Amino acid sequence: MDLWSSLSSKSLGFRGAQLGGNIFYNTTSNIPRTCIVTTGVVKAQRLVQFTSRDLTAVLVTHRVGGIAKTIVLASAYLPYDSSDLPPSTELADLVEYCKEQERPLLVGCDTNAHHICWGNSNTNRRGEALLEYLITTDLDILNTGNSPTFVVSSRQEVIDISLASNDLAQEIINWKVTDEKSLSDHRHIHFSLQSDRPQISAWRNLRATRWNSFRANLRSRMGGRMTSLRTVEDVEKRSLFCRPL
Repeated sequence: MDLWSSLSSKSLGFRGAQLGGNIFYNTTSNIPRTCIVTTGVVKAQRLVQFTSRDLTAVLVTHRVGGIAKTIVLASAYLPYDSSDLPPSTELADLVEYCKEQERPLLVGCDTNAHHICWGNSNTNRRGEALLEYLITTDLDILNTGNSPTFVVSSRQEVIDISLASNDLAQEIINWKVTDEKSLSDHRHIHFSLQSDRPQISAWRNLRATRWNSFRANLRSRMGGRMTSLRTVEDVEKRSLFCRPL
């Protein structure tokens, strides 16, 4: 399942019309700064209590190994002119909600914060505060490399990060910043969430067994050299001295 979130209201109408998908955002805001677009077979349900001007969250279901999993997708904007250091209270509340409900969380976030941890060339106080918070959660930073996500004529920065719950992060592949036109000063970040992966059953290749080591280990666990076992009684007697493998 391919997913993306738009973090700029500038591209809201264009991207929704172009993709022909469903757009989720705060309909009561004159200038929403976050949204989520879903297309194709992806079915989403908006989390009204976690949808505001600067946060959009939805529930979606995907399948892994034939098992349906419900996850939370979120698009978050952390205002650069806020008097409070990140994260925002609403984003922290969403993280706590997912923890309490045991629901994996995937977030696309315009942090307006600098830190070398996600590819910036420098670190500022906002970046330090955000990283200090993330360390207290089970969220992993998915960013790889240092391709700028924010590009204007005078500067380029990495201020957009992708976050995922630890168990969900292992299912994210092909994370990258694209050169696709976004009609915004932010570049699109693309990645894929693996789904319907076949379950791998454990098996043993007997031809690759190191039999000498196996016999030595078995002999040690059975308390000495193995003797001939000719009858059921011999097996029963010997098993009394065998420690569990």
